[in-house]
Amino acid sequence: MTKESAYVTLLTNESYLPGALTLGQKLKELKTVYKLAILIDASALSPSSVDLLKTVYDDIIPIDDKVINAPLDKLVERLGRSELSITFTKVLLWNQSKYDTLVYLDSDTLPLASLDHLFEEYKDLPAHQIVASPDSGWPDIFNSGVFVLKPDEEVFGKLLDFTTAENNTFDGADQGLLNEFFNLASKGTNWIKLPYIYNVTPNFTNAYQYYPALTRFFDDIKLLHFIGSTKPWHSGDVLSADFDNFHQYWWGDFNKFYANDAELKAKLLSLPKGEAYNLKFDKYSNKWDAEDAGSHFQSELSSATHSQAPIFPWEHKEERTPTRSFDPHPAPAEEASSGDKSKVEEGLRENIESLSKTKLDTGVKSPPLSKSYGFDKESKDFNPDKSLDEVSKLPLKFLTKNQAKKEEDK
Repeated sequence: MTKESAYVTLLTNESYLPGALTLGQKLKELKTVYKLAILIDASALSPSSVDLLKTVYDDIIPIDDKVINAPLDKLVERLGRSELSITFTKVLLWNQSKYDTLVYLDSDTLPLASLDHLFEEYKDLPAHQIVASPDSGWPDIFNSGVFVLKPDEEVFGKLLDFTTAENNTFDGADQGLLNEFFNLASKGTNWIKLPYIYNVTPNFTNAYQYYPALTRFFDDIKLLHFIGSTKPWHSGDVLSADFDNFHQYWWGDFNKFYANDAELKAKLLSLPKGEAYNLKFDKYSNKWDAEDAGSHFQSELSSATHSQAPIFPWEHKEERTPTRSFDPHPAPAEEASSGDKSKVEEGLRENIESLSKTKLDTGVKSPPLSKSYGFDKESKDFNPDKSLDEVSKLPLKFLTKNQAKKEEDK
């Protein structure tokens, strides 16, 4: 009997339910010919939520919380995110032997184009290899939010053993685990690189994206992955969405699929906002998050963008007091002699006094200024003394002209 292939995602709590439902609906809208499967922790979901998933997914696969084997001490030490231990359940994907090929998608992803061709392209993928896109934060490792795999009993057994081994994950979560197993241990030979356009993680507010390349290849993007603590549905509506990280694309599809059911839409958007809020241990705060320890979700990044702590060296600015200042009235390059200065000052005083004595109300005006300003019209030579004398009369000229205009206006 020929085995089927399927898209598969993972849901371990109510907070990601809007994402899982939108993801499934989007794959159907893109007219996939493959089944939709979802691994769920039924103990963390309400019966009504499970029923909602059944309307979208063809195969609901329950998981047992006993398989959550992530080393909590390492999670706390490396990420401060003990709730990510539940993501080790991705190991169970290799135990789904009823499927031939699986394309795994995190529930906070959104396909923008059909991905069905991946099943055909990797139908002969060896079970010991994985197909995934490089992570933009460190391209020598792959991002574990999107990958193609072949379920296999032997590989599954080795992965289970690996989850309890020493130094099995460099980040304490599934991405570190899968990279250690498929990538680093084999020096990259077991990882087949999928183009980055299949797993684009914007996250501009955390300086996580190469914007010029994003602009160049934007039309080719196959899938968006909304990484980080704040998901599109945490905004509450599209107007409050983080447009810098393309949350509006998710909202466009969510509203398309659920706008006609106002009651259901309101219910989905009022679910608890947090990862593994129902687990039996305290949630530690990620050092990159803005919330205080114990809170369920990060406040909107958009409201904190401008108050974000400096990251790059050039952002650590120092406030320094100027070590020198400039005279607001700098002296000319070649100063006039003290005698010349006195002559100008004396001329100015005389002109101002003369202006105050002029009887402007009788129409008497001050003598007009020469327009030569020190130039002899006949010889074309410059006379400095004459120039100083003419310049000293300028205030009188302007004041007289202004006052005379006012008299004419009357």
